[in-house]
Amino acid sequence: YEGVFGQLGFQTANFLGRGESLTLSLQAGDRAQNYQLAFTEPFLFDRNITGGFDIYKRSLQYIGYYTQGSTGGNVTFGFPLAGFSRMFVNYAYEQVKMSDLSEALIDASCTVAVRGCSIISSLNDLSQLSSTQLEVLRRNPFIYDSLLIGQGGRRTISKVVPSFVHNTVDNPIFPNTGKRLTASIDLAVLGGNTQFYKPNLEGIWFFRHTARTSIGFRTQFQYIAPVRNTAALPIFERLFLGGEYSVRGYDIRSIGPTVPGSLVVLGGNKSLLFNAEYMISIASQVRLIFFYDAGQVRDIGDSFSWMQDLTTTVNPPPPVLFDPLGSGSLSDPSASGPQTVSLGSVSAFKTSTGAEVRFFMPVLNVPFRLIFAANPQRAGVLDNNFRPAKDFTFKFAVGSTF
Repeated sequence: YEGVFGQLGFQTANFLGRGESLTLSLQAGDRAQNYQLAFTEPFLFDRNITGGFDIYKRSLQYIGYYTQGSTGGNVTFGFPLAGFSRMFVNYAYEQVKMSDLSEALIDASCTVAVRGCSIISSLNDLSQLSSTQLEVLRRNPFIYDSLLIGQGGRRTISKVVPSFVHNTVDNPIFPNTGKRLTASIDLAVLGGNTQFYKPNLEGIWFFRHTARTSIGFRTQFQYIAPVRNTAALPIFERLFLGGEYSVRGYDIRSIGPTVPGSLVVLGGNKSLLFNAEYMISIASQVRLIFFYDAGQVRDIGDSFSWMQDLTTTVNPPPPVLFDPLGSGSLSDPSASGPQTVSLGSVSAFKTSTGAEVRFFMPVLNVPFRLIFAANPQRAGVLDNNFRPAKDFTFKFAVGSTF
């Protein structure tokens, strides 16, 4: 999802001969820019305590939605518990700015606030919204706050994140056995103008089947809720699914609750994700993987379910009223405007299944992936160009889904 980019990086696991890790990364591209400096001390104070910091400046364009720019840093400490378990405590401070807000996103939000409203101007920055457009959006405070319009497109987040990790996976790139259990909670309550709590539970299991095959499973639950003076979650903190690292046959951030009366995704506050893989070792650094992914995202007030209603917005022609005392006719303005029409029920879980070839590139130190996916339950999902999600897709990616 980062498009074409170039990267210059330096990394060492033995900085100044002390076993410390130093990373310097400069990345620039058509959709993503990332400048990062990170340092990790594996034995802080000559004890088995991990300490480190990360300073960054990033910009990422979410096609069809907005561009998110982030500047901040974090400090992390980790210490061992029993066996293969560790506890981590992270403090992060981040300033986020949104720009290039999609015309489709504003138009859908505006339609909800006032019937028949249409935004036709080219929006390169939130400041380009007219006073009329701002007034229309103010009538829907949820949309207004979620799109950061009330804060001039900026938010500040100060949070502490305690997490527990139990990890017995035998290989981080081509695993065969073991499990990784993670529990964490983001507590964004230490100042800033965006405050929330966000628990996350994830379980990953790998089982050896034969000498050349393994089976892997992942299940993940996420939840987020605003607290204190934060009335609505900004769109960049809301939950989405889709992409090569969740439900891999769909575009990134394309699965989630939509703006009412439209198919524009605004995200939700809770998500469920399930992944299954059957992995076949073709060679020492090459694997063929058959997969099945399923996930759903729900918003505040909605519970997880097997089925959900699919609706659309239509603009019926206004009825004509004849004036018995005159020769003309009148339109009834109260009967005109968009109306929500039900299209029936569809699966709430959006699924993807298919195969991928995963091979390791030693020079680049990352696994490359060629993914062919079929999307059987895709009703109501659009791609990043606001077209219906395709039944078959082919994607290129790096890393792994879990």
